[in-house]
Amino acid sequence: MLVMLMALNFMCLDLVSFYMLFESTLAPLFLLMGMYGANNKNKAAYYVLIYTLASSLFMLLSIVMYYMMMNSTDYMYMNNMILSMNLQSLLFMGMIMGIAVKTPLMPVHTWLPTVHSESPLGGSMLLAGVILKLAIYGVIRLLLPNLSEMSMMFTPIIYMMSMLTLMYSSLITLKQTDLKVMMAYSSMSHLAVCMMGMFANNLMGMNGSLILCLAHGFVSPALFMLVGGILYDRYHNRLMNYYQGLSTFMPMFSMYLVVFSFCNTGTPLSGNFVGEFLSITGAVMRHPIIGSLTAASVLLSACYQMKLTNRLTGSVFSQYLHITNDVTNREMFLLNWLLMPTIIMGIYPSFVTNILNLASSTLIYSVLM
Repeated sequence: MLVMLMALNFMCLDLVSFYMLFESTLAPLFLLMGMYGANNKNKAAYYVLIYTLASSLFMLLSIVMYYMMMNSTDYMYMNNMILSMNLQSLLFMGMIMGIAVKTPLMPVHTWLPTVHSESPLGGSMLLAGVILKLAIYGVIRLLLPNLSEMSMMFTPIIYMMSMLTLMYSSLITLKQTDLKVMMAYSSMSHLAVCMMGMFANNLMGMNGSLILCLAHGFVSPALFMLVGGILYDRYHNRLMNYYQGLSTFMPMFSMYLVVFSFCNTGTPLSGNFVGEFLSITGAVMRHPIIGSLTAASVLLSACYQMKLTNRLTGSVFSQYLHITNDVTNREMFLLNWLLMPTIIMGIYPSFVTNILNLASSTLIYSVLM
């Protein structure tokens, strides 16, 4: 049901339909966490409920203003409207509130680590892989084509929020010991880079943002499956310090963890590398100072991801662990299907960029107009 609602959200052509489907993903996620979550599942469920509903009220007010002005909520009518700067600023601030929470950006990010740490594996994979991408889709659908001038004016603020989110999430990940919380903060940093690329107002940044969204949608669920699914299923422990020397008796698991960790850090021949490179390059072209500071994300992501990988797979066998089964055929099948698109995008990115060029160039033209 959750997957169907998200698919419909990407297909709708009406503001009211977008808002209803944007919010309808909350109900299955709330029930999924409330019924199958961990010890603090009720806290996590109410976190996502309150944060999402409170922020979406501002988006709803913007939609009501659109309807009062043009007596319709169709996207085609919105594209033909010429709005004053004051009106654009009100609409933009209402829309960006809902999008900033969904991304999430600082300072409205605190719900994501709690939700990831307490939700079941399926909820974490869907949240990281698809639901968070609705924020980037909202920027493409609602902000860039229709509120072009305000998108240009608010870009420095969006860039500053994204850079702070990126730095904060990367640094705090270095201090974390909970494996799922580490992956949650990692998702925050990657989505911040996506947001910067999308507001870069150039073809390179926008294409990079979309490619990074796609690649992150495969890599992040795979990492959640490895550390929050396979390991937790066998040992019922998410603390990083509990594990050591897994490569001695789980070689296939260790291989997948190393490969997906390298993909997550943006290593060449992975889709994440193409997306991060293009997004950061586009951000530097748009705003050289903040864009250059964003390049530190590559170093910081390598630090925390290699710390995790080295701790789990390296050194000698830990005395706290018992020897267990390696990755099963079913798990290997799922991991291979998540790995192949990432590698294909890294080796042959023009396959994706050729499809994205037309849509991205249309958005740039709209902003420049």
